[in-house]
Amino acid sequence: MKYENEITVEVNTDLDTLVKLLEDQGFQLKEIYDMNDIYMIKKGEEESDYLSMLSKCVLIRHLILENEDRKMITYKYKEYNDKKEITKQGKINVNVDDIEKTKELLEKIGFEELIRIKDHLLIYATDNEELTIQNVNDKHIYIEIEEGCFYANRTYNSIEEMKDVIKNNSVPIKGDNYFVKKAEIELEETYGRQRSRS
Repeated sequence: MKYENEITVEVNTDLDTLVKLLEDQGFQLKEIYDMNDIYMIKKGEEESDYLSMLSKCVLIRHLILENEDRKMITYKYKEYNDKKEITKQGKINVNVDDIEKTKELLEKIGFEELIRIKDHLLIYATDNEELTIQNVNDKHIYIEIEEGCFYANRTYNSIEEMKDVIKNNSVPIKGDNYFVKKAEIELEETYGRQRSRS
């Protein structure tokens, strides 16, 4: 499993305003794609807090790119400190051919659907900075920054360097949380803030 650092913040403005702010500071749109995730969890594993539930999920992921579609099963591994900040994370992807048959297979071995997340992604970059805007379920706008850049000529060497991209470009964010957990927010909105599903 490959481990790498990233941050995620929830933006405190609408998408059009955010795009204008970034473009005014020299960011250019490099790529647009969609990522649809079905979170599957083993039946009987729902009786814990949301982060624990998510740690037991596998995702059926459909990436819709400009020139291709990719389908896979994804497992995400994350470790947290006592402030719920991510201290270590990684993921494993296994390619599959058919989303519905993959879901049916997992259901046959005791998994059930927990939530679905539809993510519309826009990658923006300058020569030295790169970030991804995520419009999740048409409700929340996030920015994610990963240590490895595809379009910018750099690798972020620390969480602080990633945070500086947000701060130095005056991106308005909700609170001061740089480790927002999108799936946890979706679970809270879907099932309420109780610890278990009814």
